[in-house]
Formats: sequence, structure tokens, C-alpha cells
Amino acid sequence: MTEAERAFAIDSVGQMAWGGAMAINAAVWFVAGLLHVSYPEAETLVADAMTKAMTAEVDTNLVKIGNANDN
Repeated sequence: MTEAERAFAIDSVGQMAWGGAMAINAAVWFVAGLLHVSYPEAETLVADAMTKAMTAEVDTNLVKIGNANDN
């Protein structure tokens, strides 16, 4: 697996976990198995990916609010 594929997989799982389409424990076990890393390392990777997805969602919504208020 290339670094790009690895990053894409982690980001995708993080987005699914943040969006509620995948349970967080399932996401962590999936990443641990896919990347052959320990559970704590996978937990950190998933948490970071979820944070990235949450930040992108918040940023998008703040832009929408700003546009609605002509800011």
C-alpha cells in the first residue's frame, strides 16, 4: 500500500466514523488490521482523521453562515 493509499484509507474511515456511518471501535479495528499497527496507534490515526473531517465540516458551515449574513 502506497502512502497516498494509506492516507486515503485513514481519511475515508475517519469521515465515516465522524459521519456516523461506521462505529468508532470498528473504525479503529479496521485501521489496525489494514495497516498492521497496534490498537493505540490505530486509535490515534482514526481520532486524527475524525478531527480533520470535523474541521472541514465546521469550516464549510461557517462559510455558509457568513455568506447568509453577507459577511
